[in-house]
Amino acid sequence: MNAKPLLKSVAASSVIAALLTVTTGCVTEPGGYNAYGDIYQDIYKDTDLYKKHKKTIETIDKEIYRPGIEQRAANIVSNMGYRVKDVNYKQGDRTIKVKAERGNKDYKIELGYPNYNVIKIKED
Repeated sequence: MNAKPLLKSVAASSVIAALLTVTTGCVTEPGGYNAYGDIYQDIYKDTDLYKKHKKTIETIDKEIYRPGIEQRAANIVSNMGYRVKDVNYKQGDRTIKVKAERGNKDYKIELGYPNYNVIKIKED
């Protein structure tokens, strides 16, 4: 007698689990794809709100990478035997300017971006 209620509850639980699995699969997007983004993205870019904040959005995206670029340039120059004092990089500029010292002399070193090759070393 105890087997029938147990069988019914197991069957009901498995049906509920299967329905939840199917429902979850339909709701989630594969790989982060957003079908509405493709449709409405061009329309949104033409709005005044987007145009107003476009420069801010671009500036934030560019400023995220700046500290990493400057840190890598400082590491490269310090591995060359210099003591790094200052690193300057402006977004869109193809050079990274580094002020460094070796011994008792100060140097200005220019590195190319994005390959970080040495363009010029000038004694300051």
